[in-house]
Parts: sequence; C-alpha cells; structure tokens
Amino acid sequence: MAAAAVLLALAAASSLTVSSCRGNSGGTDTFIPAVPDWSDAAAWYISQPSGDNAPAADIFYILPTCIWDWTAADGQTCRYSDYTRTDHIEAFLPSVELAEDIFAQGQYGFYCPYYRQISLNVWMDGEAAVEELFPLSMEDVSAAFDYYLDNYNQGRPFVLAGFSQGGKAVVELVKHLPAPAYERMVAAYAIGYRISDEELAQYPQLRPAVDSTGTGTVICYNSVATPDAACAVLSPSDICINPVNWTIDAVPASLNDSVTVTVDTDHHLLIVDGLDPEQYWMPSLAPMFSKGNYHLQELTLYQDHLRRNTALRIRNFSDK
Repeated sequence: MAAAAVLLALAAASSLTVSSCRGNSGGTDTFIPAVPDWSDAAAWYISQPSGDNAPAADIFYILPTCIWDWTAADGQTCRYSDYTRTDHIEAFLPSVELAEDIFAQGQYGFYCPYYRQISLNVWMDGEAAVEELFPLSMEDVSAAFDYYLDNYNQGRPFVLAGFSQGGKAVVELVKHLPAPAYERMVAAYAIGYRISDEELAQYPQLRPAVDSTGTGTVICYNSVATPDAACAVLSPSDICINPVNWTIDAVPASLNDSVTVTVDTDHHLLIVDGLDPEQYWMPSLAPMFSKGNYHLQELTLYQDHLRRNTALRIRNFSDK
C-alpha cells in the first residue's frame, strides 16, 4: 500500500508551489537543485539491523518517482527533487519504508540516496523528455553508489533494487559496474522498467534472471491486465520473469485464490488475471497508466515473494 500511497498523493496534487529553488539554470527555463552532498547524512535513508554482527549483505535502493514539478518564487519550474526540502523527504518516505520492509527485512543494511529524481510530469511528457533530463538524476545515483562503496559497504555483498525510475537507474548502474563491484552483486531488481535485446547484447553484465536462485542476475517485470495497457515509457521490454513462480515461461502462477499471474512470452509482460482494473485506475495518471496497467502495484502485489526471494539469493550468494 505504501508505494501506491505515494502515487495517490501525487495524483491528488497536480501541482506544488514552493517558496524557493536552489541552484542554477540548466540551459532551459528550469532551475536545478544543488548537487547532493553524499557525506551529509540527511542525503540518505540508512538503516542497519540490530545486533553486533555485520549484516550478510546490503541493499542499495533507488527510489521511484515521488514528486511533481514545483514552482519557484520567481515563477520558474523545478523538474527535480531536492533532499533539503522537507516536503520532498515526506514524499519519499512511504516508498523507502516499503522497500526497507521488502528487501532489508530487518536483517540487511539498507542504503537509499535522496538523488535528484525527475518529476512525474517529465515522465508524462514522454520518452524524449525523460532521456533529456534523467542523465542528471543518473549522475547523482552513480555518485551516491560510489560513495556507498567507498564509505559504507566494507566489502559486503549487495543487492541493487529499484522501482520505476529507480528500476531505470538500476539497469544503468549494472551496465557500468566495475568488475570488482559486479562480483559482489547478489542480484539487481529492476522492477517496473524495461531491458532490450540490444542492451543485453551490448552489456554482458545484464544477465536476465531465469529462476529464483541465480545470483548476479537482473529481475525485471511489468504487470498489466492486457498487453494494450502497457506504459509506453516503461516498456516494451525483451525480458520478463514471473515473481510468483520465478519462471520465464507461460505457466500461470496463483498469487492467491482469485488472482493468477502469467508471463506473456510474446510481449514480455506479466498478465495479471483476477483483479478489477477499475479499482486500480487513477484518471489523473491516465496519460501514463491506462486502465488495466498495474505499474503502481509492482511492489505491493508481490511483496511476500520479493521478500523471500531476496533472502534466498543472498543465502545462495553467501554459500558460494
């Protein structure tokens, strides 16, 4: 429910007016907040398991989109988040806490950087806008990950995880991981985003997961009622795994007594049968998510399966 709550809040507030926006003009009519200081504890959400023993692994989590465009006092627009703003941190927290519960489970270190994410408006503007503005967000994620490796990781295995915009960032991180870091990567959960055959060919470190146990692999899926409900800026993907039965074939898996989840091997989508699309549709987000698109539920629908799978892959990695 927490991930959906973030988007519900976004849907309820179609604009956000604030008093100021730090930074310089970025070559457009938008202001850009200052580069995050990764040595500042306020730039992170970090939690550690209780006890004296070091955790078996860490989770490095990358946030999904949690903010709208916001307006500076001089009338110019900010299209990036700013971790120094209390309202932005408040918008991040439901997603952070859900991910902490799913992936860290009270037994792994959890590190989530408050990078300058692009707004939901940018995604609604389409792929060209995303590709123009996301590189700055990715610079933050890469710098935060480097800081994490140098200052927090202490040589432990780690899981990369991200949802939506965070899933895109996970894919980009894996592409460019240095070999010593990739050797410690347990798995990468790039949820609610896409990976193409061209990327797989160009970046050998993008190894699609094919089962529940493999390590060093990427978990990727997008959930819909029917293929025509797929979101254009998040799909199509050329890989998909079913997070219920952890197969890549078209064998249906029972999520519960009334819902089944099946991989559409032609479109590389998860077909969720048994939910009422009307219940999950938000008209205010219709430019991105048509009726029958379950992107906002990508974590909550499968949270128990993701929780167990994260622990399983960490155990398998440790056993090696």
